[in-house]
Amino acid sequence: MSGYILVVDDQYGVRLLIHKVLEESGYNVKMAANGSECLDLAISLNRPSLILLDNRMPAMTGLQVLSRLSEDYYAKNIPVIMISAESDLEDVARCLGVQSFLSKPLDVDVLLKTVEQTLAGARLEQRDAGRSLN
Repeated sequence: MSGYILVVDDQYGVRLLIHKVLEESGYNVKMAANGSECLDLAISLNRPSLILLDNRMPAMTGLQVLSRLSEDYYAKNIPVIMISAESDLEDVARCLGVQSFLSKPLDVDVLLKTVEQTLAGARLEQRDAGRSLN
């Protein structure tokens, strides 16, 4: 994993707030304004360690981004935290491989705890996968 968190939201203020909170907590953060930018970064050689993905975006929803990510051999393993004001999306998002789901408006403490737990889980999965190869 490359060590940065990708924040994807079409609302600049939301992206900036999440970026600030995560950066102040010691995380390296990049931002994307839409699904297309997210896919470009997620499929690149410098993939994120985690994606925070809003669902309601123009042109391509978060669920559509998840579907596209699942088609890429490497990107499909990037943990995703879905962010949405629509709580009924949680079941659908989990079916597409979302590790966690956060509701808007965001609670900063819950955001940080969820990010920490998701990254810790991803590290354990990587370690266990490495052991099974040996």
